[in-house]
Amino acid sequence: MAWVYMTVKLTELGFVQGVICETILSTYEADGGPNAAPMGVIMQDPQTISINLYNTSSTYRNLQANKCAVINLTSNIELFYKTTFKETNPKGKLPAEWFEEATTVNAPKLRSTDGTIAISVTSMESIGSEKTKVVCSVKSVNAAKKYPQVSCRAMSATLEAIIHATRVKAFVEDKTRQEQLSKLLRLIDECNDVVNHVAPNSVYSTIMADLTKRINSWRHKL
Repeated sequence: MAWVYMTVKLTELGFVQGVICETILSTYEADGGPNAAPMGVIMQDPQTISINLYNTSSTYRNLQANKCAVINLTSNIELFYKTTFKETNPKGKLPAEWFEEATTVNAPKLRSTDGTIAISVTSMESIGSEKTKVVCSVKSVNAAKKYPQVSCRAMSATLEAIIHATRVKAFVEDKTRQEQLSKLLRLIDECNDVVNHVAPNSVYSTIMADLTKRINSWRHKL
């Protein structure tokens, strides 16, 4: 796979100003180990990206400490799933061999991606009591030259279900969020129907089946 360095613009990678784009953000933990988590990021201008983070997240703590990260771009749905739910990996941790050191910032990057964006924090602003808006400047953009890819609804449906499932995990024990929980579960069921219709016996249906079992296990613990 051929790579292009700093000749690619964010807009050429699919970014649109003010639009949330789904990526995987990688940072170093306090102990020096790599961390990665799916994260929606927003292009504010061609050299600026913002991220709204929960203050309780590992990514927030790592950005606060190290002031830099790598945005990993990928269409590999398994990477999204395994970085969302770490317990799906051996020993419940992301394999160290998935990562390598970035060259322009003090952060790890995922080896298996379609592109990476190295960023450094320029400001952090509280959003209410639970979240912080982190504004970052773009330091470098690396992108792979690859053939065009066909679109499949199963990819977006599976990603949508994964995102909904993170909220299900947070809401399942909260008695005040049961209406929202029911709505999320219905949306995940709809995503599951789409996946099983357009991509049965695929990586997408395998992930959805595992995700369904995982959600049921959270609910049965109550």
